[in-house]
Amino acid sequence: MKIYIDEKILTKINKYIDLNSYTKLAVLTDKVISSLWLDKLKDGLKKDFLLITIKPGEKEKNLKTLTFIWQKLLENNFDRKSLLLNFGGGVITDLGGFAASTYMRGIDYINFPTTILGAVDASIGGKTGINFLGVKNLIGTFYEPKMIFIDTFVFSSLPKREFIAGFAEIIKHAIVADQKYFDFLLKVADIFDQKNLKKVIDWSIKIKTKIVQKDKKEKGLRKILNFGHTLGHAIESLSLKTKKPLLHGEAVALGMIGESFIAQKIGLLKKEDFFLIEEIIKKYQLFQKINLSKVYLKRLMINDKKNINQKILFSLPEKIGKAVFNVEVSEKIINLAIDYITL
Repeated sequence: MKIYIDEKILTKINKYIDLNSYTKLAVLTDKVISSLWLDKLKDGLKKDFLLITIKPGEKEKNLKTLTFIWQKLLENNFDRKSLLLNFGGGVITDLGGFAASTYMRGIDYINFPTTILGAVDASIGGKTGINFLGVKNLIGTFYEPKMIFIDTFVFSSLPKREFIAGFAEIIKHAIVADQKYFDFLLKVADIFDQKNLKKVIDWSIKIKTKIVQKDKKEKGLRKILNFGHTLGHAIESLSLKTKKPLLHGEAVALGMIGESFIAQKIGLLKKEDFFLIEEIIKKYQLFQKINLSKVYLKRLMINDKKNINQKILFSLPEKIGKAVFNVEVSEKIINLAIDYITL
């Protein structure tokens, strides 16, 4: 898998891949991204393609939308030598990757993330999937893209809230794998600066790629990347049923605080490191206490796909820059963590 990062790569994508080697090309995107960047993508591709457009948002990551994508590919006679280009955020890359991995038992796909979160996390590593019966990413596959294109200029169109939310996964990478990276993120003054942004994206991609290469199917080491997600996915799933749903990054940030709280309560993480983790999440304006049902949060956590025999297993930091996985925690400690991040 090749990853290309460049400002304005969007308008010259055809220089990096021989699109004529594929029988057909489809572009999966959402209505917002289409209105902003589709003309630029057309200029870059210089090839006719089937446009598949869906509504934006996490709620579209479902079986109905997946069926719609399959149907469009079938109706337009896409075969095994066809290519799907996923042009959007984490919802698009997760959903499109799953569609590609299952259509005719697998066709090639490319990810072109248009969010910070998609660039550093969702588009990398071959995890694809949809939400099912209220459980985040319950159904999915491991199926890697052929290429990933990242255009830092595209991020300029992101609303500030979405831009900042992407830094939850960046902070996660630093906490579980690289103290120097954490120190840089804590001290850097202007993260909106293009030079700093490119440095951060490069750094995060290297961390995630290195971990994924060692453990593609998440049998061991790759589980550390789930830090913040056992609690975070439950928060996100429950918030989707409210009038003000959280973004994925916002939910993961809360999950990281809750799970860091757990780590220091069980004696795994020093208090000073816990306070630093809380400080960095506050710096990026990602700590907001929530008002969600504690009972339903725990129920959703039990359904987390990382669990075994209904035992809730966590990936937790033991210090900044290092994490462990498959940590079983008592219900009492989990309740205290939930109390800490909820109103």
